[in-house]
Amino acid sequence: MRHETIVDYQELLHPYRLKVDFVEDYGKMKKVYTDKGTFALKKLASSSRQGTNFIQTMSALAQKGFMKMVRPYHTHDGQYIVYEGTNAYYMMPWLPNEPKEERDIRYHKLFQELAQLHSITSHEIKLKQEDVKGHYDLLNKQWENRKEDLEKYVAECEQKVYMAPFELYFCMFYHECSQALGFARSKLDEWYEIMKEKENARLVTIHGKLSSKHFVYDENGNGYFINFEQAKEASPIYDIMSFYFRAFKTYPIQSYENYEWFTTYQQRFPLKEEELLLFYSYLAFPESIVRAVDRYRNERKSQKEMKHVQTLVAAYWHMKNIEQLLTRIMQAEQQKKAAAEQAAQAQANT
Repeated sequence: MRHETIVDYQELLHPYRLKVDFVEDYGKMKKVYTDKGTFALKKLASSSRQGTNFIQTMSALAQKGFMKMVRPYHTHDGQYIVYEGTNAYYMMPWLPNEPKEERDIRYHKLFQELAQLHSITSHEIKLKQEDVKGHYDLLNKQWENRKEDLEKYVAECEQKVYMAPFELYFCMFYHECSQALGFARSKLDEWYEIMKEKENARLVTIHGKLSSKHFVYDENGNGYFINFEQAKEASPIYDIMSFYFRAFKTYPIQSYENYEWFTTYQQRFPLKEEELLLFYSYLAFPESIVRAVDRYRNERKSQKEMKHVQTLVAAYWHMKNIEQLLTRIMQAEQQKKAAAEQAAQAQANT
């Protein structure tokens, strides 16, 4: 059902005992003005299981003491999800999201609260070496296939007397793309060597779709996470990686801010060596360029040549932004390791 009148929303929100006055459309999110205040109505997937898991995750986080999240309201009969046909919804407060701080401070707060979320939910599980090897073999094979495909394509392009604009740009970017792919695979190898000796792995509750859009502010300037619908147990690197993957889809960034956000997280919940290696590997792999090439080769007529070129150039910028971040993180980690070794050596000599 598509809601187009106040009556439609009034019927949907009847379980909350609210009188609807006005509704503003924000896509899957609706801003609902009622006789008891302003609320956010969020549409979920149709799966009741997703809704149940979503609520259970937030309840578990609250029991652990994590309160920096916007929790849903329950209906008059105690339900957190309301259904209408194949659609599911939940209601939560509408926060003004008008922080007074500069953008950089906002992101520091986001990473600070993310570290807190990961810290209070951290626990270890027993590793099965066959699972570790299976993951390594699968990823290594996939990336080898991608590498071979790119090598074949660049060879095809270079054989042409007159290349299309997309092909010309790809040949210009290919060397750096190949280096990024090689770096990603080398870090995956290093990760696997460490994991061969590990008996346990660390898991946390991850947000699942971390972005600046999902960290909002109340009228007092306090930040809260929203949209926990994809939260699950996983390695902490997945939240950080997904954040940067989204944040770097922009023009080239020459700034230390994005690295400083990472240090804010590290100061409160440091990643382990094997986690860092997998983080380097996943983030460095030039997935955006691979996708742009695949789409051009398989769906060339889906859009104009210029649009394909713009997509490829944006993917190149994305790769370079990631490269800049990883270079700074790795330099800092090497400095910390060197300082620790010097301190240990000095202590041994005393």
